[in-house]
Amino acid sequence: MPPIVKVLLPIVVVVILIIIAFNVHVLLGIGLIAAIIGWGVYANRAVIYATRGNIAFSRGDEDAAFAYIEQAYKTKRAMPQHVSGYAFLLNKRGKPEEAERVLQEVLSKQLPDPIRIQVSVNLATAYYLQGKKEEACELLEKLYPEFKTTQLYGTLGYYKLLRGENLEDVLAFNLEAYEYNSDDLTIMDNLAQNYYFLGRLEEAREMYEKVMAKQPKSADPYYFYALTLQKLGREDEAREQIEKALNRDLALVSPLSMDQVRDLAKQLGVSEAGQASSES
Repeated sequence: MPPIVKVLLPIVVVVILIIIAFNVHVLLGIGLIAAIIGWGVYANRAVIYATRGNIAFSRGDEDAAFAYIEQAYKTKRAMPQHVSGYAFLLNKRGKPEEAERVLQEVLSKQLPDPIRIQVSVNLATAYYLQGKKEEACELLEKLYPEFKTTQLYGTLGYYKLLRGENLEDVLAFNLEAYEYNSDDLTIMDNLAQNYYFLGRLEEAREMYEKVMAKQPKSADPYYFYALTLQKLGREDEAREQIEKALNRDLALVSPLSMDQVRDLAKQLGVSEAGQASSES
């Protein structure tokens, strides 16, 4: 049977049934339509919950987003990308063990390549949050030779930095990533941080200027940019950046603590309120 016929046949059957029902009695026809709509809503409830969750997340309401996407997951009918989103929120809520379990379930199924990469990236994050740094990198490195995507380049490049690999080798990887997509915030941030750790401060500063044009949400890039500027003797500019870091949360996976951010702010004469002291 041709694919188009497979799609159209159920629709034709439903239309015929509705026509027959209306010919018998108008109320029977209306009741059948209501039943079909009700069944459609029930059958697609996972998509409905996930969509509402995505809308809530885009509005910044993570509690509502989690509640909706968890409902989608519990229907046992959620699509793999929605389950991956649920695991992402589990990671953000400090439940990486549960995220790992959920993602392993998804990876046991046949998945399109883009979804498999998305799921694997979230699983790598779950590993990293549990202290399984080697497993996180190995998981993504297995994908890298075959699948080169912005998400994979950005996440793997970051984890290579955090794992403390040879910085020159990591730089080669991050430069390759930058050549692949020079407009991605994570890739640019990785490269800037890589330059900073190598002591190539002017190159780090130039790259951080591009990062800042993207207005990153986490404190981490502002902190490392402030460090770079401090070492270049540009302390007024460094104070501006550390003030911004003080008013943001750290990245989900971060080598920093807020104590480190506050310590640098104190060195630069900036109070926790994010204001330069009168002595500075």
